[in-house]
Amino acid sequence: MRLAGKKALLTGAGGAMGKVFAQALAAEGCDVAGLDVAADGLGAFGEAVQAAGRQALELKTDITDFAATQDAVGEVIQTWGGLDILVNNAGGGMVRPFHEMTEQEWHRMVEVNLTSVFNVTAAVIPSMLARGGGRIVNIASIAALRGGRLVRHASGYAAAKAGVVGLTKALAIEYATSGITVNAIAPGAQQTPGRDRDTPEQREALLAQIPTRTLGRPEDLAETIVFFCLPSAAYLTGVILPQDGGHAI
Repeated sequence: MRLAGKKALLTGAGGAMGKVFAQALAAEGCDVAGLDVAADGLGAFGEAVQAAGRQALELKTDITDFAATQDAVGEVIQTWGGLDILVNNAGGGMVRPFHEMTEQEWHRMVEVNLTSVFNVTAAVIPSMLARGGGRIVNIASIAALRGGRLVRHASGYAAAKAGVVGLTKALAIEYATSGITVNAIAPGAQQTPGRDRDTPEQREALLAQIPTRTLGRPEDLAETIVFFCLPSAAYLTGVILPQDGGHAI
């Protein structure tokens, strides 16, 4: 219970990784509010948090919409009196050769992966400033550091996630004297349900690029999120941590 009494906000809470992250935060004593554009997975998120004996708030929200995000975050802050932790987990990619990408597809990648981080963070930071500090953890991607070598034709996704890396560093500097730390994890390929669709040839091509020849575990990412939120991590800010089995070496 190293985060006992803390109030956390998690985006992309309805997804498979969101549930794992919520469980880890709740197990350390956090009440967790979850935002997701789809309502389907929010029930499982809420159950996971409550199973750990903590409070859950479930809000169906399109975080690419600035006004809707302000309203949702405002509801959480009004209910709990403030927020201590923000995990910007929501995002999504697409595979399309760059020269075939439409303007709409490009804008969608930026909105889902970068603008959403701006919208939520802008809504949360005033509460953290009022509370004298906070922890922000952004989920970037190894694609932001390696240009999408693991998955070719993901230029829009890689560019937007690189924006998350830049924003993480800029915010870390801007709020360094305010008690707010801002860090990011750059995950490599993860063992998520979507990977089950890989053919043996696709899996081998993927593992051949990873020195450990293994996929990552969302549970391990969750432990890293918790670490960045601990009091002992107060001197860590602006860190972009590749968690990728050595792919970034």
